Amino acid sequence: MVMQTFAQVRMKTRKLPRFEPVGVDEGRVFWKKYRGNADVERMLLELAQARQTMEEIGAYFDSVRKAWEEENLGQLVAMEKIRLLLMEQDLRYRTLAGLKPPPRDADPGEPEPALVD
Repeated sequence: MVMQTFAQVRMKTRKLPRFEPVGVDEGRVFWKKYRGNADVERMLLELAQARQTMEEIGAYFDSVRKAWEEENLGQLVAMEKIRLLLMEQDLRYRTLAGLKPPPRDADPGEPEPALVD
């Protein structure tokens, strides 16, 4: 069995068409409407899990970037691209959820509502 690198797999994937993303409120409606449908529940949980994972990756990225900057290692193109992708996903999620932009200081503010109640 030949193992492929992430980059090789990524290069083979097709770009997704533009689509209207599922917002947090819409996800909650689907969860209630299709309660008991294991396939829909699993898909919505997968969506919620992916969003949580993106948040966690963002936190790890911030730690790596801080250490990188403290060592004065210059600007790394790959890290900048990751930063931009994370910002884009965060903005998209916050827009869908109707959330305010994050505070500029270290205060995390109010907890965000969960996708699934």
